Amino acid sequence: MELMDEKLKNTLRSLADKYECADFLKNDPSQFMHRYEKITDIEVSAFIAANLAFGRRSQILSHVESVLAAAGKSPAEWILSDSYNDFFPESDGSFYRMYSFNAMRLFCSVLKQILEQAETLGDYFKKKWQEAELADSSGFYRSASTGHIYLAPVIASSFPMECNLIPHSMDSAAKKLNMLLRWLVRSSSPVDVGIWTWYKTEDLLMPLDTHVVQEATRFGLLPVGKGGKPKSAGFKSAVLLTEQMTEVFGKDPVRGDFALFGLGVDKGAN
Repeated sequence: MELMDEKLKNTLRSLADKYECADFLKNDPSQFMHRYEKITDIEVSAFIAANLAFGRRSQILSHVESVLAAAGKSPAEWILSDSYNDFFPESDGSFYRMYSFNAMRLFCSVLKQILEQAETLGDYFKKKWQEAELADSSGFYRSASTGHIYLAPVIASSFPMECNLIPHSMDSAAKKLNMLLRWLVRSSSPVDVGIWTWYKTEDLLMPLDTHVVQEATRFGLLPVGKGGKPKSAGFKSAVLLTEQMTEVFGKDPVRGDFALFGLGVDKGAN
């Protein structure tokens, strides 16, 4: 891909300034983690919200709302007390789209196991990531620019293959996990909470939402596939787009998510 011209860079910066604001939270699943003060409650609510974040936004918000209403004041305690089993009965029936009640039970059970081993989810994944960083052959992709292992696949490896809420393919763009990481890592934002200070913003990857891919392709930031349509969004596309956003936002490349996603949503609403 060719280097971006200054006009496009300025356009993307202006779009990010426009959309990274408190109003963004009103119709976005990132709103839910702002209800809580305790770190584990922020983390658990973020994990639930991010991993249900696909499909129509109204349906995403209503399903996350139903889960957190059942969880009460402390989603972390709800998980640790096994109370999620009352809300997600044993059933292969659908809770949300292709996610069954059993899939949700399994997802919650892994969160419980992690919280029984560490003070916070962040503490657990920090240790696991650091161990992978030190391993001679970790099996995870590293950033070509920083040399660090990407965190999303490390998180995914903690969940069993049967848990279809989590992408396990190394070639997956892992949109939901990368969005979750934007929420938890970026600081000084009215949207992102920045409680995982041990991971660097420059190692985050762009979440490849449909809107993001469409707008990135329109701007010439991602290659066009057959028939002029965007190519399928995989891991390589996430890396490529992140590299493009580094030209614009320096060590905070995923700020470009606000620019591309916000623009795409606005265009879809008009």
